[in-house]
Order: sequence, then C-alpha cells, then structure tokens
Amino acid sequence: FFFCTPHLIMKFSSIIALFLTIASADAFFGVTVQSPRSSTSLNAKHAMKKAAKGHNAYRPKKSRPSDIKRAPVNYSLPKDNEKPAEYTLGGK
Repeated sequence: FFFCTPHLIMKFSSIIALFLTIASADAFFGVTVQSPRSSTSLNAKHAMKKAAKGHNAYRPKKSRPSDIKRAPVNYSLPKDNEKPAEYTLGGK
C-alpha cells in the first residue's frame, strides 16, 4: 500500500526531473558509433528492382491453361504487290 505524502511526492518528482535532464542531455551530446568500415558504407544486401521491373510482381499471373498456352496474335499484313479492293461510290 502506497502512502502519498508531500515528502515522497517531492522526492519522486526530483528523481523524474533528474532522469529527464540526463536523457535530454544524452540526446544532444551522446556518443556517436562509427562503423568499423568506411563512413560511406551503405550496407546493401542486394540491388533492388527499379520502376516497371518491380511492379511486375503485382501483375496478374497466368493461371489458366488457355492463358499459358496462348499463341501470339497473327496480324496478316498485305504483301507488297497486293492492292486492296477498290470501292465505287454511288455507281449503278
């Protein structure tokens, strides 16, 4: 059971104020830890995918057999010597 007396309240408030003072001073004057390697070390484990290559991970996957085995679209282009059919306008 805790009895709140003015003496204990002052004691706890002074301890809290001391702790906050030390913590704030440590934030400004703390010791900086330097890496044993050069200061420009990035510590990168592997190269990351950039832009469109990274977004390919979120594209829908081909799960149906008809999608997986789909042949490319065949656009039949006219040959060089073939002409398209001629049209007549309003002729009888």
